[in-house]
Amino acid sequence: MAIGDNPQNHHSSAELETDDYVATALASAEPYSDAEYFAMTLAAAVRAQAAGDYGIAAALVIRSHETELIGLGRNAILSSRDPLGHAEINAIRAIQSALASQRIGQAEHVRPWTGEISLGSAAGGVFFRPARPGPPAPGIECLLYASLEPCPMCTVAIISSRIDRVVVATPDEQGGALAPERFAKLPLAWSSLASQQGLAVDFASGDSPIAPIPAKLAARLSQAFSSTKRARDAEVSQGVLLNGNIEAAIAQLVT
Repeated sequence: MAIGDNPQNHHSSAELETDDYVATALASAEPYSDAEYFAMTLAAAVRAQAAGDYGIAAALVIRSHETELIGLGRNAILSSRDPLGHAEINAIRAIQSALASQRIGQAEHVRPWTGEISLGSAAGGVFFRPARPGPPAPGIECLLYASLEPCPMCTVAIISSRIDRVVVATPDEQGGALAPERFAKLPLAWSSLASQQGLAVDFASGDSPIAPIPAKLAARLSQAFSSTKRARDAEVSQGVLLNGNIEAAIAQLVT
């Protein structure tokens, strides 16, 4: 399996080992299962780590009666100097951009799902494949797989997108907003809207009958974030948008 889009790319041994693990996890996971989508997010979280961002990723899945779209997004707030560049936001943006193009052939970064994913392709974009076998679900189904519990900003984006179900691999007591005790602290407008929509939230684990994923996969998703948190927090505390030589950037912009 390819390691990246550019054969001259050099990746650390940890990245290569994770890429091998993702290949194995995808091969062993049942297609269209929670475990398969989380294996995809792990690859994207490793890309985020390598880029100097938080090791967080998300997959937004849109299912129609004929086709499934998978929008993959990773955290990119530091590498892109984008305060809104959270994984969930980027997954939503990927799908929104693809749908806005109206035709797959006209959309950038949209490619068929082959059952494999590389470190290069895990940077983001949209995959498409036939709808899962079985009786078609009525209407459109929209699911989000998040490697880390979404923050308040991403939770609002999830509600505004009218996503039906969110599956979370790792709880985040400090920054998350979807666990019941944390969600209840959001402004009433958002919890009320989510209730009207029937938003379902599940926390995945190896023993969960609702969203089971392998324990090793869950541990790797958690570690991808925890291994980057302290260093990335220190950088974000300095500011994302206005960090660096802003005066020189402004001067160049207007000259």
